[in-house]
Parts: sequence; structure tokens; C-alpha cells
Amino acid sequence: MKTLLKVLKYVGFGILGVGFVILVVFGVQALWNWLIPELFNGPVLTFWQTAGLFILSKILLTGVAPGSSHNHKKEWKKKCEEKLNKPMQERMSPSTAEQGA
Repeated sequence: MKTLLKVLKYVGFGILGVGFVILVVFGVQALWNWLIPELFNGPVLTFWQTAGLFILSKILLTGVAPGSSHNHKKEWKKKCEEKLNKPMQERMSPSTAEQGA
């Protein structure tokens, strides 16, 4: 019984996930078809064209490797914290490169 409930829970989350993706694609399609043809004389997209464009933009903007951006976030956070931990006088003073020029 517990196994059946666990399976049904995962199936339910899968259905909700697929439904959410379909809803997002329809939203992107509606925005594209509302704005782009009128503003830029662009094409009107079908559902599958919008889904393909959505997947392509995901690949181009975030990559396909799982966790690939995780390390970049840590590096960015570390640099930001180092900047904030510097004394205000040091942050506000011109760099040595600017002084020599």
C-alpha cells in the first residue's frame, strides 16, 4: 500500500510538472503572438515552434549540464563577499592603474 501511494505521488508530481511546462509554453506563445507580429512584423508561432524556441533558449542561456552553473554562483558570491568586506576607504579610493595614467 505504501509503495502504491509513493508511486502515485511521483506520477502526480510528474503530471503537474508536465502541465506546468505546457502552461508556460502556452504563455510564451501567447505573448509572442501578441507582441512580435504587431511590433516587428514577425511570424506567428505554433505550439511546437514555441516549445522548440523555449528549449533552445534554455540550452543557450543556461546550458545543458546539470549543476554546471552551481560553481559559478559560489565564485560570484565569494567575490561579492570579498568586496563587501573591504574597508570603505579602500573601496572608494582610485585604483593604482588610474593613478599612474
